[in-house]
Amino acid sequence: MQLGLLGGLAAFSLSPISVASAAEDTSSKTESILISPASKKYELKAGEAHDDKLRVVNDGQLAYDFTLYSRPYSVNDESYVPDFTADAQNADAYKWVRFQATSFRLEPGAFIEVPYTIRVPANATPGGHYGVIFAETQPGSDVGGQSVVRKKRVGSIIYATVDGDVSLSGKSLGTSIPFFQTKTPLQISERVSNSGNTDFLVKANVVVSDLFGGVKYRGVRESNVLPSTTRNIVSNWQDPSWIGFYRVTYDSEFLDTKQSSVHYVLFVPVWVYLVLVMLIVGRVGYALVRRKKK
Repeated sequence: MQLGLLGGLAAFSLSPISVASAAEDTSSKTESILISPASKKYELKAGEAHDDKLRVVNDGQLAYDFTLYSRPYSVNDESYVPDFTADAQNADAYKWVRFQATSFRLEPGAFIEVPYTIRVPANATPGGHYGVIFAETQPGSDVGGQSVVRKKRVGSIIYATVDGDVSLSGKSLGTSIPFFQTKTPLQISERVSNSGNTDFLVKANVVVSDLFGGVKYRGVRESNVLPSTTRNIVSNWQDPSWIGFYRVTYDSEFLDTKQSSVHYVLFVPVWVYLVLVMLIVGRVGYALVRRKKK
């Protein structure tokens, strides 16, 4: 499995921002924190240590202190809502992370390369193990010296596979691209299940064109599917015209599976149908009135 980063420089917001202030912050300056990479894939051996680093960037206008820490990573239901608290099976890679330091300060426009080590236990089970490294801003103070509590955090997900009896297995449970659609976005999705003991990547390609072959939208989405889960991979088109008839080509690829399908979508807002119903009802009512007068 390829070792490398999945995703470029990005602020991967893994949890809601919590804000509680003792005094209103009237400053127009912004505070922003980014982390890179958004996720990292590792192939490891039980009992080994692997050194790596991540980059934290202050692309805002305010200096701040931040801390590093690691937490479990698992998902809830097929929508893959992340969970950073549950000690789910194989959500234990966070316990393997060691930092040389955990507290730092960043000035506006600056960045820092933060080293860390992943120490794999000698008794680690073969297959996938997961966690997340968070960088979180710490409470600061405004220009007047009044305390303002504001925390923002971003995270980098660890996808680790420990050598040994590793099983890669999964299947598509079908695509869902309804013919009649009435509201944005245009719905495009595929359910993929993972019956192995480590994660794999699904690459989905979508091309939407009109009846004359003119391409209206192209999209590529890469999604990891964790072991013993099913993921609903959503590749929706956010900005279709308010009315139209479209041809959707959907291709997906994972493990040794490649598949392609073509679907047709009639996209008409629900109010159009209501207007048509009203016109029909009005026409019928008018005909009945005329017949009664005759």
